[in-house]
Amino acid sequence: MSALNEILERRACLVADAEAQRQTLVGDLDACRSVIVVVDRGIALARWLRARPYLVVAAVTAIAVLRPRFALAWSARLVTLWRAGRFLYEAVKPSIAGHATARETTRGAVRGSTGS
Repeated sequence: MSALNEILERRACLVADAEAQRQTLVGDLDACRSVIVVVDRGIALARWLRARPYLVVAAVTAIAVLRPRFALAWSARLVTLWRAGRFLYEAVKPSIAGHATARETTRGAVRGSTGS
């Protein structure tokens, strides 16, 4: 029975360690909660706007008509931002493609090993 007692003691220690790790993780995530909420709202807003491109066009048109100098100044900034984003995307694209290929290869290997 001593082996069973050792296993039960080890299990109790592991459960206690897991609980302590959970509490530490909760504390660490609480510190980031406000940032995560803002990012989540931003992503939701971007998805909402992407589903309604006519609103973006209407807003840009209104700004261009009402404040042409403001629109011109910001259009140069947006073009620069767009170009920088495209440059970064093209730089990262091979890495993304390699990751997707590796993932598909892994899935294929897992499917092949199960016999499906």
